[in-house]
Amino acid sequence: MQNNRILGLLDQPDALESTYRNDPAQFEAELEEAINEKADSETLRVWYARLNYSPPAIVQKISIVALIALCLVAGFFSKIPAFFPVDDDWYYPRFIPLIPVVVVTAYFMITTTNNRVRSFVALGIISCIAYLLVLPDDSKADSVTMALIHLPMFSISLLAVSFMPQWNSVKARLDFIRYIGEMAIYTALILLGGMVLTAITLGLFNLIDLDIDEWYMEYVVVLGLVSSPIVATYLFDAIQNRQSRFAAMLSNVFSPLFLITLLAYLVATFYQGKSPFTDRDFLILFNGLLIVILALTMFSIVGKKRVGYIQLSDYINVLLVAATLVVNIIALSAILFRWLEFGLTVNRLVVTGANITIFVHLTLILVQYVKCLRKNEHLASLGSIIAKYLPVYTVWSLTVAVILPLVFQFK
Repeated sequence: MQNNRILGLLDQPDALESTYRNDPAQFEAELEEAINEKADSETLRVWYARLNYSPPAIVQKISIVALIALCLVAGFFSKIPAFFPVDDDWYYPRFIPLIPVVVVTAYFMITTTNNRVRSFVALGIISCIAYLLVLPDDSKADSVTMALIHLPMFSISLLAVSFMPQWNSVKARLDFIRYIGEMAIYTALILLGGMVLTAITLGLFNLIDLDIDEWYMEYVVVLGLVSSPIVATYLFDAIQNRQSRFAAMLSNVFSPLFLITLLAYLVATFYQGKSPFTDRDFLILFNGLLIVILALTMFSIVGKKRVGYIQLSDYINVLLVAATLVVNIIALSAILFRWLEFGLTVNRLVVTGANITIFVHLTLILVQYVKCLRKNEHLASLGSIIAKYLPVYTVWSLTVAVILPLVFQFK
């Protein structure tokens, strides 16, 4: 804090302006520190508002008719092989993961008036579909399989652009992360309700000896599955007005449980003599843990108020991230061992890249979290760490989806 130039220039507006123009990125970083030190400074609050202000998005609420239309469109494209002579084994792995993402993206394209965003996102979606159409049909090719897995992940980046009024805004990116968590929770609740409705419906029709099971499962259930993310989005966006914070609340509840489970699992694993170096399924489970805990940590941080101060949940998050990094190091060591033992494959390359990508992100989060805890500062800087790293996931998913298949000649 001793080297913070802003604190020494609070009564010199011209010097502050000059400092900002010379190095905006450094100025913003020092402003975060300065406002933590002097939260009552009017000058700092004005600068903070100036640099973090985002104009309200010009959006319109989607109508129920448009929502139903989007659901029907999703249902139609999910049943293309039933209506046209298209092979199921070719169509479903390529397009089913993409359909809900594209339709939800269309939802936000309807509710925005930014024509540049619409054009960019539409071009991206068309490119994804065109790429899937020309991608070789080879279920045994690992590079093709990885492309089919990662292209829907890239399409989520297009969804993010359609959601955010300003794609380079930290606040907008954090709002998108919060939306993903809320949408996932609403979707789960809708699906649970759909399961109860399905059981009741089939039971009632069976009582009158009318067998609708096959038709109901083939059409109604499929329509419900692909439509649930769209309906969940509508609930969060139009009904809750983007105000609900279920994801953060559940993250805070489950973080200590995951910490206890993770520590107990690590101890039991080594006690039982299990090793990710020799057990492939064990290694896959380790990688799954990384993704789940990264999501828990991000939802917990994003759900906090921007000026929220350190709480008990933050200490739990730090311990959880630290334990996860230990798991990540073990997983990376096991992958390196498999490289040396069995050689290079597409799958090992992709898993290594994914582990390194998550490892770097978790490390950045942990380092910044520890700084906040040591100085007892608010967590605004943590949100910046999370938001600014998101494009790395976009680049990685696009690389796996497009570049690697070319490098390995679609094998």
